[in-house]
Amino acid sequence: MEAKPNKLSEFLQHREDVLQDRWRTSVSQLTGRLGALSQNPGVFAEVRGLLMNLVAVVERSGSVEQAVDAGFTEILSHLKALQSDHRLSSTDMVFLLFSMRDAVREAVREVVDLGPEGQHEVSLHFQIVSQVSMLLNRLGLVFFEGDMRLREEGGGQDVLAIEYALLYERARQMAITDRLTGLYNFGYFHERLKEERLRAERYHRLLSLVILDIDHFKKYNDSNGHPAGNEVLKKIATILKQEAREVDIVARYGGEEMVIVLPETSRRRATELAERIRQRVADALFDHMQSQPLGRMTISAGVATFPVDASTEDDLIKKADNSLYQAKSQGRNRVVAFEPPIKVPITFRPHREISKVSLVGSFNNWDKDADPMPRQEDGSFRFVISLNPGLYHYKFVLNDVEWIADPNCPERVHDGLGGDNSVLRVHG
Repeated sequence: MEAKPNKLSEFLQHREDVLQDRWRTSVSQLTGRLGALSQNPGVFAEVRGLLMNLVAVVERSGSVEQAVDAGFTEILSHLKALQSDHRLSSTDMVFLLFSMRDAVREAVREVVDLGPEGQHEVSLHFQIVSQVSMLLNRLGLVFFEGDMRLREEGGGQDVLAIEYALLYERARQMAITDRLTGLYNFGYFHERLKEERLRAERYHRLLSLVILDIDHFKKYNDSNGHPAGNEVLKKIATILKQEAREVDIVARYGGEEMVIVLPETSRRRATELAERIRQRVADALFDHMQSQPLGRMTISAGVATFPVDASTEDDLIKKADNSLYQAKSQGRNRVVAFEPPIKVPITFRPHREISKVSLVGSFNNWDKDADPMPRQEDGSFRFVISLNPGLYHYKFVLNDVEWIADPNCPERVHDGLGGDNSVLRVHG
């Protein structure tokens, strides 16, 4: 006679066939219900109405309490009507809230296909989309927790829990946001910079930092008053948000200084972004800008990249700040990227006719367009790269298509794609 399992783990192992059958039945039932919901225009209309009220809560100015109270009645009404009119379970509600979260992000992202103007529109909307997504996440968790209470205690949805979810998320956003510019504040910037530096180190990726400062801003404030200066800060902050990607972290560093944290971005790409921002500010129209020493509002910027320029987040800030100081001392209205004092020459000598060679590696995000190698008089290709002490992997790209390890470098590691990377050790 077969012994009965005396532990849940043993029971589930012995009854795996039953578990799988019940799981398939549950998934099939859920799929059927949700499929029917997706075809019901009334359900979409109510979920869309909920979405628009959440957007209004995020966009509305004023205190946290005012923002939530103003939209709470309509949000609660939509949630109640949605669940009761269509007899939705808590699982259904979680799915609808999360699917709308994903849908609004994709709908905004598709504006990229509309060209440069569309891209600017996307950048303007993504900050609000991010906050609305967090609210939808939190409301989904409210229904999930309510479902657990319903099963364990016989309770239903708690109106106070929904109100708390809205209030908490709005308060969290205000706690990490600079009220004047709408950018993240210094505390959030420093926290995220450390997280991104650790992630870059763990996955052997790059992380760039741009520090920007408004030129002669004190003179502008003294001449035109702080309200006018505040308008300048807000307008430049808007330009930064428009130019940054969704994954970038744009923050007010302090006073007239702003920063952009750029995950998985090389020194060159970060410098190009900073230069675009510098040019847009220089071309923009500001009140009283003729009174400035340069006859217009301008910014200076410093760029640094981990790990090719710095080994810690504090060192990264220091290197970017040093570059900003150089930009200021060189006349302002310019971008300066930090360059380590160690110069490493890398040479490739082809054994056949090659028209183009690019240097790619962990120091430039394996971007074949980042560092083309100039051809020398003797037919070789040579590039001098500035690097912080450390270990790097690299390759050559021949004619944009053939990726090969350096034949003159004996130390190699597998690249995970069936080939090898050359190893470059840079010593201080």
